[in-house]
Amino acid sequence: MKVFVFLSFLILLCSCGEPDCNIVKKAYYPDEYYLIVEEASIDNSWIKIRGSVLITNEKSNIMVHNNWIDDYNEVEMGDTIIKREGNLELVVHKKDTIIRHDWYCRGKPYK
Repeated sequence: MKVFVFLSFLILLCSCGEPDCNIVKKAYYPDEYYLIVEEASIDNSWIKIRGSVLITNEKSNIMVHNNWIDDYNEVEMGDTIIKREGNLELVVHKKDTIIRHDWYCRGKPYK
């Protein structure tokens, strides 16, 4: 019985390692956003944006784990957020500037 508990503990401990970036990035590839920002809430864990779809003007929301943005006040009302399907880059279009963010995994830019 003690051996079973010990082995169970070891298996649990080993499964708590860092995620493999190649596996995790596959979850982000299919995402696609073309959103004019009406309201944004960004912190070190989440990107939450409410706005209108660029082409159709329909209301939409984004809630995705934040692996891109460090400056939480960077995205403002009227900006456009673009993330293309099959690409990990997140782009913020401002009135006079385009800001490109690489996707980060384990603290490093990842493509």
